[in-house]
Amino acid sequence: MMSIVFEDLHFAYPGSDPIFRGVNCEIHPGEFLLLTGSNGSGKSTFLRLLNGLLKPSRGNITVEGMNTRETATARLAAVIAVTFQHPSDQIFASTVRGEVRYGPKNLGRSNADTLAAQALDLFGLAQYADMHPYDLPASHRRLLTIASAVAMGTPFLAFDEPSVHLSQPERLLFLRALEALRPEKRTYLIVTHDVRFFRPLCTGEIVFQDGRVHRRSGGNARPA
Repeated sequence: MMSIVFEDLHFAYPGSDPIFRGVNCEIHPGEFLLLTGSNGSGKSTFLRLLNGLLKPSRGNITVEGMNTRETATARLAAVIAVTFQHPSDQIFASTVRGEVRYGPKNLGRSNADTLAAQALDLFGLAQYADMHPYDLPASHRRLLTIASAVAMGTPFLAFDEPSVHLSQPERLLFLRALEALRPEKRTYLIVTHDVRFFRPLCTGEIVFQDGRVHRRSGGNARPA
């Protein structure tokens, strides 16, 4: 498995001040990284740049050797699954099972049904498989988006504020699920303000400040 590499990454939304002003860092296989920083520091934008929904204004991002400027989002989806901060931005299927099954099926996974069933069990959603996602409580919809990402079988997983609005039992369920997935040695990127919650699992942290990597622990980075 190859790394994710950021080389002199610059990014700005049209008509806005730059969010990133020269990010250089490498994310290594098997890491469990927390992405932190103040509001507006670009954490959610960082994830959208990872999966090609946004393109760098300058510089490059390579994911398993694929330059995100030149690679279709559909192809990047085969190696990195991203959940958004608001589940409503990505849920679209008419059943919970259909939502979780869509990703692996769309990627051509021959065992899509098995992957979906395993993810539903892992996140405590199997009993709701035939329900419409919007008949679930908001916290269950958040778990549904995470289960859908896990079911895709990608080596990289990126979650945007995944613990928000989860009850204590749901938080414990989420932690147990992540612990159960550890033998698969996937790479996790977690945008979060809930650092204490994820600390037992994390191997490092990337802190964004003033458009750059302010601090990188648990791996190599070149703040610039």
